[in-house]
Amino acid sequence: MQKYISNGVSLNTIHDDKFKTITITCDLIEPLNINNFEKRALLAELFETNNADYPTQTKLARQLSKMYGASFGTNLLRYGNLSVIRINLSIPNPEFIPGNSSSLLKDAIQFLNSILMHPLISNNAFDNDTFNLQKSNMQKYISSVADDKQYYASIKLKKSYYQDDINRGKFLFGDVDQYDKINSSDEYKYYQDVIKDNNIRISALGKFDDDKLISYINEINLSDRDEIYKIDCFKHNDNAIEYITENTNATQSNLNMAYNLPIYYDSNDFFAALLFNAIFGGSAQSKLFKNVREKYSMAYYANSMFNSLNGVIMVNSGIDANNAEKVQSIINEQLVSIQNKEINLDILNSIKSEMITAKRSILDNPRQSLEQSFVNSLLNKKWNFEKWRKNIESINVDQIANVAKKVQLQTVFLLKGDNK
Repeated sequence: MQKYISNGVSLNTIHDDKFKTITITCDLIEPLNINNFEKRALLAELFETNNADYPTQTKLARQLSKMYGASFGTNLLRYGNLSVIRINLSIPNPEFIPGNSSSLLKDAIQFLNSILMHPLISNNAFDNDTFNLQKSNMQKYISSVADDKQYYASIKLKKSYYQDDINRGKFLFGDVDQYDKINSSDEYKYYQDVIKDNNIRISALGKFDDDKLISYINEINLSDRDEIYKIDCFKHNDNAIEYITENTNATQSNLNMAYNLPIYYDSNDFFAALLFNAIFGGSAQSKLFKNVREKYSMAYYANSMFNSLNGVIMVNSGIDANNAEKVQSIINEQLVSIQNKEINLDILNSIKSEMITAKRSILDNPRQSLEQSFVNSLLNKKWNFEKWRKNIESINVDQIANVAKKVQLQTVFLLKGDNK
């Protein structure tokens, strides 16, 4: 159930007494802006490590311990055109704790209040020691990304594919050298803007009293926001296929390919697109896995992912550089075979069953369940499990083939290993 605390601030509650925890997320939402990528990545880290009420990690850990071993952390996420800082907090359900634990939910929201509203500052700037440590950690992390060739190749593919919308294509954590231009005063000013302007969505899953939860959240005193941010889809301009090769000192090479698939979450073909991706490369029974990897032994791994916000299929594979053209040809053959309706019905039904089982398992994971609820709210969708299952089961081979015919290759990125 969604309730509005103030304009741009909402509370979503999901009541389920099968869990022994109460899971809470707080999402800070704003449009992607490449000028803020580094500051936003830093802020996500500072929410986790910089706090006036708990100025040291020892004191913060002690407070979590007082809340019967509560867990806490932050993430930085991208959904289409939106950037989200997520604060995660999980506490035991007070009903399962002996003794006087009736104030635990209130303590948890007060802790969230501390994280959001009470940063460790001095002279209108974040505490320099904490700030500089987190800035250094972020720079080290970004510098290390190139060591993970699979991840690095996917980042480079996205940068090229989304060249018409750099906010979607740029690495979400920014550039190493840009961090040197940020000081603790700049970061604090950005924090103030976030607290004032970001849409805020607090979600809670478990067994609790709504009225009490709302009263606790109201004490955070979150003011109205001027704008309500909406998600939008990326419409790719059909261009000539772009081929990019980058050399790297590695034995294995990475061949990544981006296909435009103009089907979105609100399309009539959405469920057929989900099945297409699963058959193409999105499952262990997919054609890429069975043929590129197993039959021809041309890849260490080969898979595909469908993004219904951006209308794109991305294929990732680990190969020997000498086989690049052959692997690309075999991948294309798998696409053509689906277009020609060469889909084994037993495998299709098995994939449907696996997808339904995986979707059902989300209901047994509090954070995944909250994540699904958050995405549904962004998309203004109200899919329940049964409706989703029936849609998956109803898809036939003709529908999947028709989706496959809409797939258009746009970008090929080869991270070519030259260390034999």
